[in-house]
Amino acid sequence: MLYWAFPGLNPLLPTFLLCPLLAIVFGMVCRYLRLNAVWPILLSLLLPVLFIFTTLQTLQSNIGTWLLYGIVYALLSFGAYKLSNLAKKTA
Repeated sequence: MLYWAFPGLNPLLPTFLLCPLLAIVFGMVCRYLRLNAVWPILLSLLLPVLFIFTTLQTLQSNIGTWLLYGIVYALLSFGAYKLSNLAKKTA
């Protein structure tokens, strides 16, 4: 879906830069808003859909990639959530 808006986008940019940064921001913002840790994890699991899903067929053929990157982004988000929690307790 991201490639519909930016057709000339390099595929490595959202994979290795945009989505990890968004996952970290989701974790920090959800901690700041005092939401449960499940919310940034769920949002981060859906991040790979932004750059995988162009048609339904591509989503079906790349379901393993979606899970792999989604789990990594969820771990980043959970880590940012916990680090924000730790920083808030020591301040």
